[in-house]
Amino acid sequence: MSSLRPIDRVLSEDSASSAVIDELLRQGRKGVAARLCHVRRPDAAVGITRSPLGPLLVAVGPAGILMISYLRGRDAADEVAALRLKFDPVEDRRAAEEVGDQIRRFLAGDREALSYRADLTLVAGKFQRRLLDRLRQVPFGAVVTYRALGDAIGAPDSQRAVGNAMGANPIPIYVPCHRVVRSDGMIGHYAGGTQVKVKLLRAEGFAVDNNRRLPQQVVWGHLGTRIFCRPHCAAARRADTARLLIFADPQSARHAGMRPCKLCRPC
Repeated sequence: MSSLRPIDRVLSEDSASSAVIDELLRQGRKGVAARLCHVRRPDAAVGITRSPLGPLLVAVGPAGILMISYLRGRDAADEVAALRLKFDPVEDRRAAEEVGDQIRRFLAGDREALSYRADLTLVAGKFQRRLLDRLRQVPFGAVVTYRALGDAIGAPDSQRAVGNAMGANPIPIYVPCHRVVRSDGMIGHYAGGTQVKVKLLRAEGFAVDNNRRLPQQVVWGHLGTRIFCRPHCAAARRADTARLLIFADPQSARHAGMRPCKLCRPC
């Protein structure tokens, strides 16, 4: 028979129940905190930098650079609003100036200047992400055609869609949509303007003429064979266009790990 009086038993039971409730609340708070970590938006350092390409709005997040926006003809508020859907913008001019300095060095010919990792969180859809992932395989001093880039992801005859995806690229320069050109040798359009595209291509060794056409002395390199040829070489014409790159010159092809064709001897 219990020695506890009725009132003592009630207090003892209440104490036990309270301990159980406290533990349940503690576990509940822990679970809510974990879920809030997933819901809470990360910060993004945002600022404007003056560059040789004009004023640029720059956003850098915890995983890398998120956005570079050419502000000519664009409203910075609209760009920040798009960023705010997934990040909390925090003004940070230092981060923007660091990106601006890297771009200045890149334009001066420093192929290693763009050291920020590209974070594709703001990329809208799977098609664009696949294109941009493939585009990042195009090295400094090389370009690819809109058709070849579409072919490379299994979307032949999608030049218009590829062009639209390049125009919506949230991280130009670091994800180098300026390295996508037309099949006829013309450089094509660019979100920052064709003159900006000319500057970027010239910085990578392409002697783009005043008609915005690539020079005749380019060489073609194949990602499969790792061989580069003259454009009119029979071997180049048989190559799979989905794996074909256009290099500014033989030196750029060699720097990318390519070796010269023994048929046309492009060096």
